[in-house]
Amino acid sequence: MNYKRWVIPSVDKQMAAEIADDCDLDPLAVLIACSRGMTDPYEIEQFFEKEPEFSDPYEYSGIGEAVERINIALEEHEKILVFGDYDCDGVTATALLTTYLKRRGADVSFFVPDREKDGYGISVSAIEQAAEDGVTLVITVDNGINAVNEVERANELGVDIVITDHHLPQGEALNAVAVVDPHLDAECDWLFTELAGVGVAFKLVCALEGRPCEEMIYEYADLVALGTIADIVPLKSENRIIVNEGLRLINRRSNMGIRALLEVASIKYVTASNAAFTVCPRINAAGRMANADIAVRLLTVDNYEDALYYAGVLDRLNTERQTAEQDIFESAVRIIEQNGYHRNRVIVVDGYGWHVGVIGIVASKLVERYNKPCIVISSNGDNSVGSGRSVDGFSLFNALKASADTLVKFGGHELAAGLTVKEDDIDNFRTAINTYAENIAVPFAKLKIDCRIKPRALTLDAAKSLKAFEPYGAGNPTPVFGVFESVVTGVQPLANGKHLRLKLRRENCDYSAVMFNVPPEKLPFKIGDTVDLAVTLDVNVYNNTESVSVIVRNIRKSGINEAETEKQLSAIERVYSNSASSTEAELIFPLRDEIAVVFRYVRENSGVSLARAENDLLEKLSIGKITVALTALAELKLIDNTDGVLTVVPVDGKVDLDSADILRKIKALKAGDIV
Repeated sequence: MNYKRWVIPSVDKQMAAEIADDCDLDPLAVLIACSRGMTDPYEIEQFFEKEPEFSDPYEYSGIGEAVERINIALEEHEKILVFGDYDCDGVTATALLTTYLKRRGADVSFFVPDREKDGYGISVSAIEQAAEDGVTLVITVDNGINAVNEVERANELGVDIVITDHHLPQGEALNAVAVVDPHLDAECDWLFTELAGVGVAFKLVCALEGRPCEEMIYEYADLVALGTIADIVPLKSENRIIVNEGLRLINRRSNMGIRALLEVASIKYVTASNAAFTVCPRINAAGRMANADIAVRLLTVDNYEDALYYAGVLDRLNTERQTAEQDIFESAVRIIEQNGYHRNRVIVVDGYGWHVGVIGIVASKLVERYNKPCIVISSNGDNSVGSGRSVDGFSLFNALKASADTLVKFGGHELAAGLTVKEDDIDNFRTAINTYAENIAVPFAKLKIDCRIKPRALTLDAAKSLKAFEPYGAGNPTPVFGVFESVVTGVQPLANGKHLRLKLRRENCDYSAVMFNVPPEKLPFKIGDTVDLAVTLDVNVYNNTESVSVIVRNIRKSGINEAETEKQLSAIERVYSNSASSTEAELIFPLRDEIAVVFRYVRENSGVSLARAENDLLEKLSIGKITVALTALAELKLIDNTDGVLTVVPVDGKVDLDSADILRKIKALKAGDIV
């Protein structure tokens, strides 16, 4: 069961209405702001304010020293190297600082490491090469905050280092000329510390130019916005201003490279959403599939013919990336299903020669599919490289730390991490991390609902009022509404069956909603079912006429008991790890007659989707018993479950139900036996 817990905040509607009235703001917009934890009228007013307002760059520690050293280098015509990173944030930061320094007449070059050959961040070998090339000042962007050894080597070689980064410092203080990282100023609650790497580079440029950010943003917002969107930092405060102004500049096509990229990608108008899914991935594709130098050159080019060439290269690399990503994802799903890894608390899947540039994306897609932490490992001989993604509430970093004796090295954060493991230790690592997870409450994936809404309130005016929240992104997602207890009255195919439109009714109010990428035959509900919907609103324009578009983001059977569902799904997981109690085993153990109910349903509805079967059978059995019964029938080859489609398998003679592995295991756990 692809289950998500719906989280619906409790909101003081009276307070929200009073704030809306006092601040002359839209009531629905204020209600949603309150549901997201904003209750101070000034904070809410500032959130919806569109005029740029930034903190002074010189309030960040290290900026003054950085400006002083860089200005000396400019005056003395020293060789300067901008050392970047291969993701979109690092690429835009590299392009930004390099472009600015060139405008100042600097003798400047840039270097972006190769993902596979050089790895992440500044390295000793790169420092040594820079010294050999006559570089006397290296400025890092989007990396370097933990480069203790690299800085020491630079000092030995007479190369000064200015660090600009936005990652968390983990080790000892750096002996660099200057270190600029907002996290070093975390105690200064008046400073914004959640900038992307390109945001930090922008602050440095403003300080170097001696002009306020409010003026400089109109020159560099496009580059800063793309890096900010791509790095998934919270779109609030200064980041919100950066992206808002950046989108305006991007849509004016002022940067030649961005203009060419939009032309190649056939994008007419850029929003934060399509930038995240179309523009940023193309910039990222250079570092994933080749070398990020191409992307930096695109963003710094001053000839449109060259810009179109670089944009074409990135477009082709992005196509290669998509193909590799889909191939690896499909292979990973097959391996997971065949080996039963989806039953583990943490999914660890490996394959030989998987492209390391896309395994992180594949891990994210697997988390979406299975709603649990996933780690994808590319084995390539002795040492294998892995990338993992997690769900809110389960620290992947802590899990790797607990499994460290099976790894060569690891690093990362709560929700994303990377690792290196010897190929012979992959199975040991899989066991170790799941042993750790057995004693940790792995939370269910959550769907955050901003507020409940009645169908009558799904209006064009409501959709228009939500525009005040744009641009959307990390920390500021598109508002999601919960519409409860609606009856499905019709299903209409769209786009030759690729999508569908649901016809619904609640309290004598008829309305419709669109489900994208769900063909009618894959809808897990039938006409007459009562469902809950999580929806977003958009303004649709057709023939110069505006209308509201209701888009389904999630759908579930009405009346679901979340506590009981989670208890049973957790019990099934614990059965597979042999850690279920006798009470848990009893809860999900189906009787013979109950298994017969499930079998008869599949026989009478052969070709039904697994999701539809679960929803239909929930009227008779609990989700735990349904899942165990379906698993037992599949183990006994009485039914087939291929790609989530259930069919009956003809058999000769009788089959002993008690011989199913899952039933024998649960019986043993019920009896308190060790499996």
